[in-house]
Amino acid sequence: MYTGRMGRMKSTKYSRFCKKLFSRVFHRFQIEDTSKNHMLEKADIRMTYEEYFSMTFMNITLSFAVTFMVSTILFLIFPGIITTILILLLPTTVPLMVATYSLSLPTSRMKKRAREIDRLLPYVTNFISTMSSAGISPGEIFKTLSTIELYGEIQKEAQKIAKEIYLMGIDTITALKHAIEVSPSRKFKDFIQGIIGVIQSGSDLNIYFKTMVDKYMLDDLSERRKNLESLAVIAETFVVTVIAFPLFLVIIISVMSFTSSGGGIPFSFMFIFSLVILPMAYVGYFVLMKSTAVET
Repeated sequence: MYTGRMGRMKSTKYSRFCKKLFSRVFHRFQIEDTSKNHMLEKADIRMTYEEYFSMTFMNITLSFAVTFMVSTILFLIFPGIITTILILLLPTTVPLMVATYSLSLPTSRMKKRAREIDRLLPYVTNFISTMSSAGISPGEIFKTLSTIELYGEIQKEAQKIAKEIYLMGIDTITALKHAIEVSPSRKFKDFIQGIIGVIQSGSDLNIYFKTMVDKYMLDDLSERRKNLESLAVIAETFVVTVIAFPLFLVIIISVMSFTSSGGGIPFSFMFIFSLVILPMAYVGYFVLMKSTAVET
């Protein structure tokens, strides 16, 4: 069911040094933001907003300094138009790429975690329903869930809940409310909110869990059917564009070379098509199918 785990970003000596270096700037302009701290927690980036963006600013500064020095040295050793262009492009493009990557990383990781949680939630709900039927309390359920690596990103969410209940002494309702605040998945938030509502109303949790298992399993089945239909369409276009079209192209070029007096299409085109365009097409379809396919 689960094939891998997303790596965690943790605080390091370098990130703490960056935070210390730029702390006055953050405090002077009052840049600290609680919602941004929650965003980093949803992305499983275990740093404060101040620490992460201090490191980001330092990375941008270092990338500018290094690329400017390298391009300047190259210009002094090999003066010319190309090295002049490098001096103009490298110190701007590389820091821009670093900034774009660093600033977009929390959002992309948050979305990736949300997709992973949504994918695993039907199976986790079934596990929770089974434990609840045995008379185990919600706190114990999440404590047990926090020890099972098979459930990946949901295990991390369960670890936060179990930590607050059993290490910090927070009651179950409050811990579940905190989990809603820092979870990246809307579906998981709704599931936890439903648990809170059932507990506060004094209703039967077993009935709620069984209902959610049926709902999530049906949703998962529908999602997989849509995914198979999308893969079928991609497979058909793959056969037409990457397998059939090159064969027809070779036949057409061969016929043109015999019938035309100008020699037909030059060999350089065939060389580029075979060694550049076709491999790029294969890689593109691989990435497309990898991003479309639902992992099992």
